[in-house]
Amino acid sequence: MIRKTLFAIGLTALAVAGGCIISDEVSTLTIRPDGSADWVKFRSNIRSSESGEKGAQELKAFVEDFDAHRDADYQEITKAGGTVVESRWLRKEEPYSTVAVARFPTMASLVEYSTSRGDKGEVVTQPRYTQDGKRRKLSVTYHVPKDFKPQPKPTAEELRQERASGLSETRVVVAGGQILAARGFIIASDKRSALLDNEQLREWLSTEREKIELFLEWEVAPAN
Repeated sequence: MIRKTLFAIGLTALAVAGGCIISDEVSTLTIRPDGSADWVKFRSNIRSSESGEKGAQELKAFVEDFDAHRDADYQEITKAGGTVVESRWLRKEEPYSTVAVARFPTMASLVEYSTSRGDKGEVVTQPRYTQDGKRRKLSVTYHVPKDFKPQPKPTAEELRQERASGLSETRVVVAGGQILAARGFIIASDKRSALLDNEQLREWLSTEREKIELFLEWEVAPAN
């Protein structure tokens, strides 16, 4: 299965079907002018898509992995060179809630964490960071698997129901800077942050056959 990363395509993610742990997820990435970054992920209403004994076993394994720092977030952050500053329960009974806070010391470690690969090791999500003076740019390329089958465009009612079942939001904040341009992100009115545009990405997934390109470009303020 494709690894879940910071820039995963929300509920249109290219994942295989089957039982899994589902939840509401809100992630915030704050990028400093030096390229280091802070990451916060809040998960609530954590539950299994399965019922009965199978669902209970999935949740039991989830709790054990989180307590032992074997969960995917913890393992992938540390593997990429980041540090998990805090990882704790907000509610330790179903439906569970957790919060995790991490620090990426360099942009290279963040890029490594945000790179996802398929079952055969092929790169599926490929971020790239460039810097030119005070300008910064974070690009992300999604390589659409050859066997991916686009789904019919959902109706407004289907979208509402999907969001009610589980939401996923990712916000990128540029500390000490201002966003100049974006593709695949919705820029906030103060131009200090942008939200990953899941609906736009879903639309691109239904039309693009090879790759999807998105980016966020910003300028940092002069040092005092």
